[in-house]
Amino acid sequence: MASSRSAGHRANRQKSRGRGGPGMLLWIFAAVVCLLTLALSDFIIKVQLDDHQNGVRNTAEQMLRDFASGGSRSDRTLKGRGNSSNTDESQIVLSVSSGENDPTTSVVEALIDRRRRVEVPDSERSIAFVHVGKSGGSTISLLLRNGCMTAVEGTPCEPERYKKIQEAESTVSKRVDFYIHTPHVESGKMAEYYGRVTSVVVVARDPLDRFVSAFLSRHPKNIDATRMQNSKVRREYEARGKEPPAWAKNVWGNGDVEKDQYFRAAFEGCYPNLQELTNCAGGESIRTEVYNTTISWRLFRTKHSKQISLPCRSICREIEDGTSEYIHHVKYNYEAFLADLPSRTEVFVIRTKNLWPDWININNLLGAQEDVEIPNDESGGQHVNSRGGRQPVRNNLDAKGQKYLCEHLLKKDIIRYIDLMNRAVNLSDEDVKREVEGINASCPTVLESLAKQRK
Repeated sequence: MASSRSAGHRANRQKSRGRGGPGMLLWIFAAVVCLLTLALSDFIIKVQLDDHQNGVRNTAEQMLRDFASGGSRSDRTLKGRGNSSNTDESQIVLSVSSGENDPTTSVVEALIDRRRRVEVPDSERSIAFVHVGKSGGSTISLLLRNGCMTAVEGTPCEPERYKKIQEAESTVSKRVDFYIHTPHVESGKMAEYYGRVTSVVVVARDPLDRFVSAFLSRHPKNIDATRMQNSKVRREYEARGKEPPAWAKNVWGNGDVEKDQYFRAAFEGCYPNLQELTNCAGGESIRTEVYNTTISWRLFRTKHSKQISLPCRSICREIEDGTSEYIHHVKYNYEAFLADLPSRTEVFVIRTKNLWPDWININNLLGAQEDVEIPNDESGGQHVNSRGGRQPVRNNLDAKGQKYLCEHLLKKDIIRYIDLMNRAVNLSDEDVKREVEGINASCPTVLESLAKQRK
């Protein structure tokens, strides 16, 4: 009986194994396939990442090799040639990277792309200093032996001009060939000027801050207040037999006294403050569509006067389009200065908010053996164009006005500014990220739209 039960159990186990054997094999086979698939996926991802990193490195290395040797870059030339490599807004490369969970991080990282940096061998460098208005360039220009308007055409500047605010000459001063400012942009010869050099040092300021400064610095009430303040300071220094500080200079108009009165009248009647400028350009309610007034001026000791009518809405829209001369440094912005800058040009940037650390760093990169000294406060060289005290007219933009300004008057400038930061060989990735974060804090809708366009 026991033997019979034992035989029965063995038969049952054999049947069970017969039924479960193939199923078990299928499960094992599936598990092996799954593990192989995961391993293969991991290997493919690793290879793709390695290829991408190598590709970025190879691209940067090839750019440097091409620039140094002439290589495949048919547009690389030095003296006496035109510029066929200027970039428009659509050509500027802004890469897209995936942010993790923070949408702000995603937008900022999407607009950071350092691949357009170009570095020139030191023995081949020729350098121009580019002074974009309202960015701190007046201060730096006084530290340059060739920092005057005429140097670009070969006329020497005043000898040892830098000694007005600093005794020792800097490395940058010795190496800058000429200086570019607004009159050179007006001349229409920027492509020619850029074509003479391999490298530029550019002073740059957050586009919104620069626009606000450009508007306020040309407001007649602020100009009059600054003239009075500077005149008082000059008299005080002269009474003590001392040289007035560099910032206490005369404040001039644009050279055409009649035209200046038109500009003053437009501030008075069409856009007496920043908020009203955005209202005027944006179609909001304004005090008057046409401002009628009388302007007067003196020329060669003769007084003149004229009745004028200013079409406020048209003037404001021309300012928005960048075609109006009514606010000088608003028209001559980053777009005007940098549209003809070749992609092959090496870029150094001095940021307004980081003026002296950037100045020291660039001097070191160009061969200074030790940190260059910065001007002392006694000379006034640290803030040549700063406006001391409270100005009668200040920034009064509300959130809606700032948004309009960013989206309609500053978008091209923001693109140029971010591209400039990305190209700057003296800035770290973290420096660039902070600059883009700053713009994102003040003009977020513009950066969001730019990031989406690049996807």
